[in-house]
Amino acid sequence: MADKKVAHVVTIEGKKYVALLPDIYSDIKSVVGIEKAPSPDNTNYAGKVNISTYIQQGDIVRIRCRLENKKIRNVICVAEKFASAMGGLLSKKIGGVDVRTTNIQRRMRLG
Repeated sequence: MADKKVAHVVTIEGKKYVALLPDIYSDIKSVVGIEKAPSPDNTNYAGKVNISTYIQQGDIVRIRCRLENKKIRNVICVAEKFASAMGGLLSKKIGGVDVRTTNIQRRMRLG
């Protein structure tokens, strides 16, 4: 399932950054702090987000969501909203499918 990537606004510590992400954040934008960029985009961005770099710095967290159709979707969340996002995602839909459980990756392969 290859989703088309579109520009999204990621707000980290009050600064707005741009990132190309799958178009699945429409229902969960208030929970994770990431929303789709406006169509005539004249926002003044502080830069572009490299997801893996920002995860290593601790500004962004990747959350694994198991959906009702037994598929798994990874969504990214701003670190400031992480505590409320784990429970807040349970009542939302990702790509039109209800979220059943959420968790985070415990181990990471380096190198």
